[in-house]
Amino acid sequence: MAPAASTPVKSVLVLVSLATLLLVLVSAVEGYNGRHAAAHSAVARRSRLGITRHVHHRRTATPHRYVLAEKSNRTDGGAKNRSAPATSNATSQTPAPPAAPSKHHRSHKHRVRNWIIGFVVGSLAGVISGLVLSVLFRLTLNCIRGRYRSRSGVTIFTPKLIRRAEHLAFLEKEDGLASLAVIGRGGCGEVYKAQLPVEREGVEPRFIAIKKIKKQNSDTPNNLSDEESRQLDKWSRQIQSEIRTVGHIRHRNLLPLAAHVPRPDCHYLVYEYMKNGSLHHALKADAAGDGSSSGAVGLSWPARLRVAVGVAEGLEYLHVSHRPQIIHRDLKPANILLDDDLEPRIADFGLAKAMPEQHTHVTASNLAGTWGYIAPEYHQTLKFTAKCDVYSFGVILAVLATGKEPSDDYFKEVDEVGIVRWLRRVVQSGNHAEAIDAAIAGAGYDEQIVLVLRIAVFCTQDDPKERPSAKDVRCMLSQINN
Repeated sequence: MAPAASTPVKSVLVLVSLATLLLVLVSAVEGYNGRHAAAHSAVARRSRLGITRHVHHRRTATPHRYVLAEKSNRTDGGAKNRSAPATSNATSQTPAPPAAPSKHHRSHKHRVRNWIIGFVVGSLAGVISGLVLSVLFRLTLNCIRGRYRSRSGVTIFTPKLIRRAEHLAFLEKEDGLASLAVIGRGGCGEVYKAQLPVEREGVEPRFIAIKKIKKQNSDTPNNLSDEESRQLDKWSRQIQSEIRTVGHIRHRNLLPLAAHVPRPDCHYLVYEYMKNGSLHHALKADAAGDGSSSGAVGLSWPARLRVAVGVAEGLEYLHVSHRPQIIHRDLKPANILLDDDLEPRIADFGLAKAMPEQHTHVTASNLAGTWGYIAPEYHQTLKFTAKCDVYSFGVILAVLATGKEPSDDYFKEVDEVGIVRWLRRVVQSGNHAEAIDAAIAGAGYDEQIVLVLRIAVFCTQDDPKERPSAKDVRCMLSQINN
């Protein structure tokens, strides 16, 4: 798996770079010491030679008259008395050699230099040792957990859920999904529910959701229509998007990708099973009043507000905490799942895009998303930013408070087109009772519901610059929840 294996490769490259840097520094220091010693010895030799030449010059530059005088005086036998002044004169005219640096000064320089070299080398050695140990520990831990691709091609992203690749061996059979129940259908294929093998007695069984996505390969018939080819390409891009984004991020309000199982004709994306279904089904059960009979869980207003806060926290993580920034592009109640504690999990990252650093927007090749949740600027220019997700989240807040979705027949009976314009008119007129969902009205939370409706209007402004950020929305909702 390229994304998972890239981490050790990058670490090895970093280690090689640091080792090279260490060798260069050591070589530079040794070269500097050698050049410094050679230069010092050369200067000393030149100094001694200069002194010798100077003394020789002074001795041989005696005027001829003194030489004649000395010759004449030697015949008189006074060589001994006259040699003394000449010797004293030469000695007095010879300059004194420069004073050599003291041993204490040289030793102090050597200590300082050795201390600097030792500090640099020790620091680099410590960093390299720490990186080596960290990489080895991570490789060992991931191998134990089975994080990397197995021989069968199964890639495990969540070892806490899928402890061994053998637990997904049934997906490698031709009829591996024949006995499984279908729990959902979407644009990319069916979703199945499966139980993982029980490792020991007394442990509660664990369930997973398996999304089957067809793929285009060499065995795909060539007589496919253009629409079918585009659909296969779209599904392939969705698989890559899921693996690049949610496959490597972890947050309590995001549904992580547990495993990826490639097959000759399809791909299997494995997730943790959410028994409470989606927010869409829960709100529909409340509207129909048959939550207990249909199996869907009913949502009181405190539960809906907690869902809103959780989705805002997950959105803040994608937009602010994660780098690069991730834009979901398809936020809607059907893509928000509820776990056992009714904690929301943002799911379906098939349309998600990573926003490169220093980019203000990303231009899409075609329009993607769900009608009613798409921001107007994205619909008009195909340019999307993080504020497009904020717009979609504002529509979700409106759905939580009103119980009505953009596709409801109710909006065909009113003058305003769509839930956003209708909600603006209701909030501005002050007739909030018209907007509050009958399933949660009169329970003592009307004041909180009105505040959430105002935040929904704030998030769905036509100008994206006037919309709040995901962090601001999370702060506002947290204050209401407290």
